Formats: sequence, structure tokens, C-alpha cells
Amino acid sequence: MKPPLRIAANISMLFRELPLLERFEAARRSGFDAVEMQSPYGETVQALARAAEGAALRAVLINAPVLAPAHPFGIAGRAELQGVFCSHLPQIAEYAAALGAKCVHVLAGRVDSAAERETCLRVYEENLLRAAQYLRPHGIRVLIEPLNAADAPGYLLGSFDLAREVLARCGDAVGLQFDVYHATRMGLDLLGELDRARPLVRHMQFADAPGRHEPGTGNVPFEALVKALLDARYEGWIGAEYLPLRSTEESLGWLPVWRAWSR
Repeated sequence: MKPPLRIAANISMLFRELPLLERFEAARRSGFDAVEMQSPYGETVQALARAAEGAALRAVLINAPVLAPAHPFGIAGRAELQGVFCSHLPQIAEYAAALGAKCVHVLAGRVDSAAERETCLRVYEENLLRAAQYLRPHGIRVLIEPLNAADAPGYLLGSFDLAREVLARCGDAVGLQFDVYHATRMGLDLLGELDRARPLVRHMQFADAPGRHEPGTGNVPFEALVKALLDARYEGWIGAEYLPLRSTEESLGWLPVWRAWSR
């Protein structure tokens, strides 16, 4: 028997009609199995824990803090901010533990010039290993995610090939977060790239492309994707990280269809 897909709502992007703490219950009512969050740090850990417990939904993934507006895509690859990154590790562990999150996405940040790319990459790998060493005793895995150049110009980790190189140097301390939207926007053969990356994948996210809206609004072959995940017996989480064209509830027509495909 194939394991069913485990689908999480990214409540940083979904249910934005509601205050953040109310989105846990909204996700439960809508049929999601869990939630994930880009940035939980604007709420106290106590308030988040109460909201998650009240909805009986844990957060399976959070992001490491970013420093907006100067560094909206993270700081882990910035040598001048290495001390700041390290100072965030206790906060990451505290929030992940409160939410039950077992994965943390560590964003690399942008590169300002080609000349500094190698330095930024070295710093990023050092910080990934440092974060993995710190978080592993808490049962938390560090993840990296390639981002496409249209949405994240200058992002250090801009390809899956580079992500594989980073993971090869980091070993099993770090895993891959595979984002369907970003892979599609890179112009890749989605199913072929997923098949190549599958041994490294520890978490997935999706949105349709090119608009980054709900499934059915773009060109992503979601039925074939779901079938591929089921055939591969994928047991990780897949997070709905899209911008609804209408209200979130009106955008969820895909969810019962995916459940039917999974049976």
C-alpha cells in the first residue's frame, strides 16, 4: 500500500484573511494535515504553541530568520553577518521545538558581485554545518532550497546543480527542500529534476507557475507530479506555498482532487 501524501498549509501565504494565530485552526478545518511557516518570529513561542495545540496541527517546517528589508532572502551566506546568524540558532531551536517543527530552511542570501561568490558559498556551508550541529540534538534537520532568478535575483543558491554540490560537501547533516514552483520557473524538466534530486529531498513545496497561484492556474503537471510521488513512496511533507487568486478557501478545489488521486 502506497503511503498517502501528507499536505501542509504554508500559513505565511495561505489564510492571510485571518490573523496568524487563527490560521492554524483554519488550516485544520480546510483539511490540511499540518502547517508550515516562513517566519513565526513575530509571535511569542507561547502563543504559537497554544494555537498549534488548539488546532491539533504541528508546524512541520519554519525558516531561519531573515533581516528585512536589507536581507529578505536570508543572511547565512554573508560573511559580515556570520555572528548574527550564529546568534539566531537558540531562537530557531526554541521556535521549532514549540511548534513541533523537525525541519528548518536556512536561506543563503544574495550575492552582491561575482567576485564574492566563492566566499559567500564557503560561509554558507560553514553556517549550514554549524546550524546542523546545533539543531541536531533537538531533532531538527537543516534544509536548503534553490530559488529561481526571476523571484530572487542574485540569490546565492540559484540552481539544483549547485545545491547538489553543497549537499555533497555537507553530507547527510543537511537535506534538500524541493520547490515545484522554483524548479518550473528555472525552466527545468520538473519530473526529471525531481527524480534526480529524490535521494536528497527531505521536504517539498508547490505552487503553480508562472503566477505562483493555486494548482490549476498555470502549467505545472500536478497529476503527473502526484503520481510520481506516490509511485516513489514519498513519505515527506509537501507544503502548499502559493498566493491564492481569491480567498484561500476558494482556492482549495485541488485538495480533494489530490486526496482522490492518493487513494
